Amino acid sequence: MEEKYRAEIEKKRAESVNRAWKIISVFVVVFQLLMLILMAAKPGGPFKTQRRAIYCILYLTLFLVTGIAMILNRNFWRREKKNYHLYLHAELVYAAFICFWGCCVTLNDQLGGNDLSVFTYMMLSVAALGFLEPLKAGVIFMAAFVFLNICLPGIQTIENNIFSNIINSFSIAGISTAISYSLYRNKVIVTKQEVTIRKQYEEITRVNEILSHQAMVDELTDMNNRRYMEWFIGEKIKKLEEESGTISCMMLDIDYFKQFNDRYGHIAGDVCLKKIAEIIRECCQDNDVAAIRFGGEEFFICLFRWDRDEAVEMAETIRERIAECRFKINGEEEGAVTISIGVYTWHGEGKVQMDDLVCLSDKALYQAKKNGRNRVEVLS
Repeated sequence: MEEKYRAEIEKKRAESVNRAWKIISVFVVVFQLLMLILMAAKPGGPFKTQRRAIYCILYLTLFLVTGIAMILNRNFWRREKKNYHLYLHAELVYAAFICFWGCCVTLNDQLGGNDLSVFTYMMLSVAALGFLEPLKAGVIFMAAFVFLNICLPGIQTIENNIFSNIINSFSIAGISTAISYSLYRNKVIVTKQEVTIRKQYEEITRVNEILSHQAMVDELTDMNNRRYMEWFIGEKIKKLEEESGTISCMMLDIDYFKQFNDRYGHIAGDVCLKKIAEIIRECCQDNDVAAIRFGGEEFFICLFRWDRDEAVEMAETIRERIAECRFKINGEEEGAVTISIGVYTWHGEGKVQMDDLVCLSDKALYQAKKNGRNRVEVLS
């Protein structure tokens, strides 16, 4: 078995065994209890004959062992951390016990005839419901076959049946091994397919998340981009149109950014953009605020349900923080920039498009540039 599938296959096997066990264990306990009651109700009681006493001991043994196994099984599945490898080893021990119990009942049956029925259905039940590994299943079934046929000659009451019992019991052991192999192989194949499909799905999901992030987020500043604006902000605007809610918008532009790049270099310009983006994010943590990098040195902020005065107050806060900020260039020089901000507020009258908000806040920005930069202007 490939190591990467081992843990998953063990888990699936354990779950399959548990599903079958929940039904079979109850049946076994109830049936053994019923047999004990019937034995006790017979004339002379359960210990009148040696054969009857052996039956009672065997029924009681299976009843007690299965009852203990039910308790252990329930406790195992209640644990937060489960050792499926240990669980399957315990199941193997119980399967071996069932097979040898069936041998003992069959040997007791031989005292009154030539019946292999208990051996047959116990072996086939273990093969069909145990999901045992083929090699281990083969060892258990063949060991049960050997044990049965070593003991049979000294117990059989019908002569000349040794050969037929050997052939029949060997056939049953062989068929049981084949059934175990087939079921185990199918379980392994199905589990491998499930694991492969799940891993492929997880990888596709991971790649899609990366692509979605790259499509919606600006790589340099780690801010949302215009695609995000068209999707998310556009949807928010539609909802606010229905509510006739207020929307305030800001367009921000770095003053003389080209000169900053020419003086300090484009790497320093990238540092400047990252720092400004960081300040904007810190100021826009409200759930009703969405900020994006619009392009180049421009940023756009949409404030849902914010009136004009609140928007202007935030704009002034951002402007002042950026004006106070210093950028260390090459570990020596310090650079500083200012920004101009245009603010526009839509008061919920009629219909409004995303492009309208961008255009109107951009007009306010143009006014701020025209009036001297490093200022906030509101489009009236």
